[in-house]
Amino acid sequence: MTEPFVETETDRTKSKWVARAYSDFVKETRRSRTTERGLFYYALQRKVSDYPICGGFVGEIRIMRPYHENDGLKLPKWLGKAKAQGYVPDDAIFDESQREQILLSKQSRNLRNLPCSVEVWLNKTSLHPLLAPVCRKHDASLVSVQGWPSKEALDALFGRAAERPTIVLCLNDLTANGAFFAADLATLITKAKPQGCGSDIKIKCIGLLPEQISLLEIPLQKILPDQKGPDFKDEPERFKKYMKSHGLDPKKMAELDALEAHYPGGIAGFLEEALLEFTLG
Repeated sequence: MTEPFVETETDRTKSKWVARAYSDFVKETRRSRTTERGLFYYALQRKVSDYPICGGFVGEIRIMRPYHENDGLKLPKWLGKAKAQGYVPDDAIFDESQREQILLSKQSRNLRNLPCSVEVWLNKTSLHPLLAPVCRKHDASLVSVQGWPSKEALDALFGRAAERPTIVLCLNDLTANGAFFAADLATLITKAKPQGCGSDIKIKCIGLLPEQISLLEIPLQKILPDQKGPDFKDEPERFKKYMKSHGLDPKKMAELDALEAHYPGGIAGFLEEALLEFTLG
């Protein structure tokens, strides 16, 4: 059994590595906030062999090597310890909060320039703090859910759309339990729509789409256990066929968080460009 002091030294060594990766992220991107998985994708593409593999002696580092995708499973642990020790600001890197969040637009810009209201919906709550400033700037509502929206969120959407036609722009991971978020949300809205409700709601997925993977050079990763979803074993063919039809490996996935390392301005920059294209195009 490893001595407690040795474990503490290992924690400190790994935590300092996390702090170094985060510091490099800030210097390179000029952004001080990202998600846990966003930091993972940034660390993965760093061209430096500085990830420490610790041994059984106090302060021992056996080897230093490049960061690997298999190391990502331990990142939440080392990130938590880095925050606890003050190496990384506590509010700088976001994880899944498991809490539905809704940011409503003021409608001012929409009412002046567009024939419809614009909303952004995503099923990944960790991205909400990064996207909220962009949605405020473009006066678009932002709805972040963990999995599927609550009845209250849908009822509120019907209420907003009753006043004005609404287009919902969807963001989702290209995973077994995320790739069909836009299509399934459209079905859910149709089924949940109250009788006699005249709301005009259109759904459009803006990413991640299979064709964006090669275009944006988004790396595919092995499917994580928590990305399989409860129905993955019962319904794997849908995702498999979807990926294969676009020439992609169905045993792998792509995450929105990868945009943090592979898109100018990160996920916020991606949404900014999408909203500008929609509102100006």
